[in-house]
Amino acid sequence: LMESTLFGHERGAFTGADRAHIGAFERANGGTLFLDEIGELPRELQPKLLRALQERQIQRVGGSGTKAVNVRVVSATNRDLETASTEGTFRSDLYYRLAVVEVCLPALRDRSGDLRPLIAHLLRSHQGPTHRVRGVTEEVALVLAAWHWPGNVRELSNVLARAIPFSDGPIIGMDALPKALQSAAPSKKVELGP
Repeated sequence: LMESTLFGHERGAFTGADRAHIGAFERANGGTLFLDEIGELPRELQPKLLRALQERQIQRVGGSGTKAVNVRVVSATNRDLETASTEGTFRSDLYYRLAVVEVCLPALRDRSGDLRPLIAHLLRSHQGPTHRVRGVTEEVALVLAAWHWPGNVRELSNVLARAIPFSDGPIIGMDALPKALQSAAPSKKVELGP
């Protein structure tokens, strides 16, 4: 299934393949393909991805020919791929092919200064026809900045999405937050950024 998602498949390639499917590489041809959680890619699929990156060609599942693709690949992971390649759980040649430019993004709990712009962006992305929330109270901002965010930005996004329908007006107050956050008082001075 993952191979078909990336490279596509031909009709009849496997049970249920009643028509041809264009994969992510073909759809991204001439552009950028983002591969999230690349560290979770199954070991048996890693050489096929490496081949696609090196040769700039893909072969659909069940296909006999190859198709040229021009794709810039950006990938993300929460795993240390350099260590995984040393331990043999991630192919080192694939790691070095992907690690052209590496950007290490600290966990959300370590960058509370980014919280205000993230909240503003996430609230805009969660707007619906019946809920027009545009901000959070200062008390909520302090609680959010002090939270440990084990789920990083995804967790923040879910907390805000959950709080929107429970807000009485355009500003999220403490009552709209999940109980765990409501009971979390800031135990340290936090910097909220601009």
